[in-house]
Amino acid sequence: MRRHIKYIGKIAASLLLALVILVNGEKTPALANDALAQLQESVDAILEILQSEELRTPERKKERNQRVLDVVNKMFDFREMARSSLGPTWNTLTLEEQERFVELFKNLVEQRYIGKIDSFDNQKVVYQKQLIKGDKAMIYTDIVDKDLEVPIIYKLQEIEGKWLIYDMKIENVSLIVNYRRDFESIIRKEQFAGLITKITEQLEKSETQN
Repeated sequence: MRRHIKYIGKIAASLLLALVILVNGEKTPALANDALAQLQESVDAILEILQSEELRTPERKKERNQRVLDVVNKMFDFREMARSSLGPTWNTLTLEEQERFVELFKNLVEQRYIGKIDSFDNQKVVYQKQLIKGDKAMIYTDIVDKDLEVPIIYKLQEIEGKWLIYDMKIENVSLIVNYRRDFESIIRKEQFAGLITKITEQLEKSETQN
């Protein structure tokens, strides 16, 4: 669990970096039903927070982090991500268990983000293309960091006029597939209760380290 969570954290950190640096790419005109335009709008809000001189002071770091998370939380469909990460196990849970897992999953992803907020170092993004089919969209980008290019694909779905991220791939590696593989391995050995315990312990450990 620890090894795999570390790897997943690296992917999540790369996603945060990509979200922050999207504004350095060439912006596209806002169109009706445009997933990329909505993504850029949220990214602008994140960058404004990170560039605020007032919020850069150590005593306001917690406030800055929370403001970033407030924006991030509006960009992701955490319930869908949590459901997909559990696979068939999700349908065996009570509503109460589902809600508890969604909250833990959300906290796990948030934890990875906050630890990497200061990673921005003038990287840039090249937009390749945006594909929209019905209520699903895929945005293809490349992160350019010096001589390194990392392809990132965002998967989004439209819910009541809002495009929300439900998965992403870095170098063709899916965030959700990695979570599911790890979670299923733990559930096979320790049942769902064991997974809840491990995630809770991981969150508590990280909280004490921050």
